[in-house]
Amino acid sequence: MMKKMLHWFPTPYPDELLYSVLARYHVWSGNISPKMTIEELFGKRTVRSVWDLPANINILLNQMGSYCDADQLIFNHTMYPYYAAFLLPNQSKQVKKSMLESKGSTIHTRIGIAASKVKLKTNLWVCSDCIKEDMGSYGETYWRRVLQAPGIFVCPKHEIVLEETNASVKSQNQHEFIVATPDVERQRVNLNELNTEEFHLLIKISKATESVLNNTLLQSMDNTIRLKYMELLKQKGYATVNGMVKRDKLYQSFGARFSDKTLELLQSPVIFEESDWLTKIFQKHRKSFHPIRHLLVMIFLDIDIDHLFDNKEYIPFGEGPWLCLNVACSNYKKTVVTDLNITICYNTRKPVGTFRCDCGFVFSRRGPDKNKDDKYCIGTIKDYGHVWKAKLTELVIDGNTLTEISKEMQADRSTIKKYAAELQLKVPWTLPKSKNKNINQSLGENEIQLTERKNKWIKLQENYPEKSKTELRKLVPDVYAFLYRNAPDWLNEFSPLKKKIQTPNQRVDWEQRDKELLKKVKQLIRTWDRDCEKPTRITVTSIGKKLKKLAMIENYAVKLPTTMDYIIKNTEDTVAYQKRRVEFIIQKLSYTGEPISEWKIHRLAGLKQSVSDDVKRFVTLKVNEYNLIKVK
Repeated sequence: MMKKMLHWFPTPYPDELLYSVLARYHVWSGNISPKMTIEELFGKRTVRSVWDLPANINILLNQMGSYCDADQLIFNHTMYPYYAAFLLPNQSKQVKKSMLESKGSTIHTRIGIAASKVKLKTNLWVCSDCIKEDMGSYGETYWRRVLQAPGIFVCPKHEIVLEETNASVKSQNQHEFIVATPDVERQRVNLNELNTEEFHLLIKISKATESVLNNTLLQSMDNTIRLKYMELLKQKGYATVNGMVKRDKLYQSFGARFSDKTLELLQSPVIFEESDWLTKIFQKHRKSFHPIRHLLVMIFLDIDIDHLFDNKEYIPFGEGPWLCLNVACSNYKKTVVTDLNITICYNTRKPVGTFRCDCGFVFSRRGPDKNKDDKYCIGTIKDYGHVWKAKLTELVIDGNTLTEISKEMQADRSTIKKYAAELQLKVPWTLPKSKNKNINQSLGENEIQLTERKNKWIKLQENYPEKSKTELRKLVPDVYAFLYRNAPDWLNEFSPLKKKIQTPNQRVDWEQRDKELLKKVKQLIRTWDRDCEKPTRITVTSIGKKLKKLAMIENYAVKLPTTMDYIIKNTEDTVAYQKRRVEFIIQKLSYTGEPISEWKIHRLAGLKQSVSDDVKRFVTLKVNEYNLIKVK
């Protein structure tokens, strides 16, 4: 029996799901039965209608003939690029292979969607403005990919709130393709409780998702994304040069950037613990993370998808070559320096760059460079070099004054005197007293003293291996002081490491601690907002911060059952907090004898027009009660 090929197939619209294309085929083909359409498209009636990552694409292409190729369908009309952008290479290849073949049952498990805490949308979503444009341009509408992605609540093009339709992607009939229509039953998503900043974040997520879907740079190397994240964390001060993440600072900044409300909405709440996704996403990726969480990290680090896959490494002082900052060099402020050595500052743990020019000028500065002007900065000049010294000699021979030379060489007068003495130049001004002797001999003696003290410091550690740096310092304060002044880097390198204080592993009486903490919480809530200018919301976080016990409450909540039970019962939701603000304002106005009206309460309590009807009724009730009492 000869295989029957399709004589017609709809041309896919921009960003249209393959699912949507097949639904339009079903309608325009005039088939009554969905299984009849399935058989025409795939040559068999058992293929399921999958909206995001469909399989059997090779079979479909054979039926279609030369309408389009596999990559065009997969990359432009399925959710594959959304997930593949953040998968390991072997994973993405296997997923694509399964989509081409008849192995659709393994796809969602392999990607990790089935086990992910970020759940898929259960119905198809639309944008009302997109529908209007489609009807004007094409005479019909369709299901767009980007609007179906998890965490997308706003149209990336029109920046309006999306609408959820009644077209279920988990229909009981798994062989049916539901076509999009302009009059499809739908309901606008309620985002009224979000403030402007939170709404703008949803717009960013939506646009970033669209960028991922349309990006072609999907073949990432193993853990390349994590390494890129690490370089950015270093640049922004959230990780040391050695790659140690500063979790306290990271979580604090992440929490300040994204509210708990939006993180819950995006199914990505953050809890300060080792197993939290925000901690693990910066570790070596042994499992995949949902794209929505990668997008949150990208927005937090101010990076887009194009830059995420480049191969640039962490460069705290920018890309070389770097500027020579020797005023006496013919290449002054030109990018000729190619010798850069980066070390770590002993005290601040920030990168320190030492730049060496061929003119002999060596200088260092602490990084990283944060703006374009930092490249002109000098922290410490380690060696002025032969060119600078030759220029100094020339200026002295030409009879320039000390002030003129200091200005010309951009060095202070004492430095000019020091090097004039070192070079044994005949000058009309007084040289430093310590330089009146033979300079070479003086320098030689200093080297001998330095070597002697280094040997003595090393010998002392051999004799007292159990003593710390501070204890050794007390034994030979003169040796330590000399080395500290003349060789601080050597002293830090060749000194005992700071020992961590071993505290006994004392067993915590959590029952007793629970009782003590409960007393403090009760006292705090009883006096909440007393003598405050404005009320604050009672939440787990705010209670923890006021008691300075937030880490304990977050990390050991299970061990504090009575405290946590009391906290949960006394925390406020949005409505309760708004009502308390209303009561606070009324009480405040009553003290001053000012007239009280509903509009004034709404304004002073910071209530938006979108506030719930429950709160509006509460305001009306309280204002009427107050005015009634005042009349009496």
